[in-house]
Amino acid sequence: MGRACHSWRVALAKLKPPAPSPPLPWLLLPRADGPPTFSCVLSGCRSHRFFIPPGAAQRARYFGSYDGGWLFLAIGGQGQAQRHLLLRHNPFRLLVLPNVTHFPDMVYPPIALWRMGDQVVLPPYWEQVPNQPMIEAVPVDLIDHDGAFHFLIQLEHIIVCEEPPEFQEDAVHLVPVYMYFQPRGGDNGDETVLARYLVESRKNLLMVVRYSSGRQHLPTSAFRVFQMKKFNNGEEDEPLNNGGFQYYWSELDKLEGRMLFVGRGCSRSYEAGDSYPAGMEGVYFLDDRSFAEAAMAFGEGANKLPYRCSDNGKWSGAPADSRVDRCFPSRAPSIYSPPVWLLP
Repeated sequence: MGRACHSWRVALAKLKPPAPSPPLPWLLLPRADGPPTFSCVLSGCRSHRFFIPPGAAQRARYFGSYDGGWLFLAIGGQGQAQRHLLLRHNPFRLLVLPNVTHFPDMVYPPIALWRMGDQVVLPPYWEQVPNQPMIEAVPVDLIDHDGAFHFLIQLEHIIVCEEPPEFQEDAVHLVPVYMYFQPRGGDNGDETVLARYLVESRKNLLMVVRYSSGRQHLPTSAFRVFQMKKFNNGEEDEPLNNGGFQYYWSELDKLEGRMLFVGRGCSRSYEAGDSYPAGMEGVYFLDDRSFAEAAMAFGEGANKLPYRCSDNGKWSGAPADSRVDRCFPSRAPSIYSPPVWLLP
């Protein structure tokens, strides 16, 4: 018996331990009386102190995030008087970014491009593509998918930059590829679209649409998730193509184990089956309503806005029990920043 137990222990020791679950994003919430706090889904969304070295932009405006714990910040002044920084929390690192130059005559004024080490942020110059009319619309979200930037516009078409950006002296040359989607239906007339997000999940491109109940004037009330599909691929759910469109949005009836963390330009997808606790499937969201304000991006009034910080939570997505859970701590409006995801 002892030999059997010994053999069992030897065999067990040779087995590789299961891989740990990938870390999940933290929700960084500003406070009026001190540095921000963060909430982690795996800790029950409780608040934890977020340490920032003294003088390192404790009252900064957070306007973006990137993998590896990087945060985009704007501090001090207004408009061109602001400083823009790239901060990593752990290990701590702070990079100074050049100010954004305004280009009022550009077709896509919210788009600007920058490379590590450059001293200026340049506007895009879009090449005119024969037989493809330029879509004059402001992008509402973007993602780097399949090695190319994808810009989602309000009409739910996508502009893709398949060729690498060509940085020139006074602009960045871009060659657009327009992906036209057949208009979808099914939106409830009592609901208002608050936001649209692009997220990559299982190598597919998803569009997550966020709704508010117009009847009750509530914050976020529901989500719908769609997958990008191409016509003439033999899909069972392919609709009748009534306008010569190339693509359509196919709605997902279930999340099928997905954990979607949505935010402007920083949405991420995780698998609930990767050794996470039960009940993790859902769409996790933060309060980015201030993003829609004209002054939010880099305008003169960006530091005067009352940034809403209360519409954070999780949408269950279960067909029989679709609901919004306000699982994150409630926070009053901030005078200096909206919430932001801190991506691992």
